[in-house]
Amino acid sequence: MNTRIAVVFALYWESRPFAKRLGIGFAGSLPKVVSAQEGGIIIARSGMGTENSRKTAERIINEFHPDAIISAGFCGALVDDLKIGDVVVSDLKDRKLFCSAKPLFTCEDKTAAFHREGAIVVDMESSGVAEAAAAAGVRFLAVKAVSDTLLEELPRSILGFFSVPRLIRFKNASDKASKNLSEFLLEYINKGDTR
Repeated sequence: MNTRIAVVFALYWESRPFAKRLGIGFAGSLPKVVSAQEGGIIIARSGMGTENSRKTAERIINEFHPDAIISAGFCGALVDDLKIGDVVVSDLKDRKLFCSAKPLFTCEDKTAAFHREGAIVVDMESSGVAEAAAAAGVRFLAVKAVSDTLLEELPRSILGFFSVPRLIRFKNASDKASKNLSEFLLEYINKGDTR
């Protein structure tokens, strides 16, 4: 691969299936920054939020000088025809993806964001990566997999996740979203079209 691509995820469980597909074992995928395919693909984890993703993207751009940078991970659906595992690609200019400063917990929150922003999905990191890419003149793309549907209400605290049915739903949704995301990313990058 001649093109160097950086892929920035927020969290480990979003990035792990992609790293595994690239042949990076469990221990090898634990560091916050990992190189694969002789440095052709850089995987980074930023933590949640725009500020964390921007700082991580700036560091990755300065250190590795990628030709393109992708903000990858999970997103929430803002429309009812998207289902768990659906992958959405956006350059943010197309307004398909809205980057929110805070989680959207309820169907009402998500519906209001759809009417206000016109986007079909929401995340919390893509605009930070996009800002760093724009400042450095690096190509940017967001590739997100739906992990919660429009009607899925998110708990307002971590304690809300700790019921067995909710944990099972969350794990199943995360597994499907991360699997679809990793498959899509690998195919997309291997095609060599990251514009």
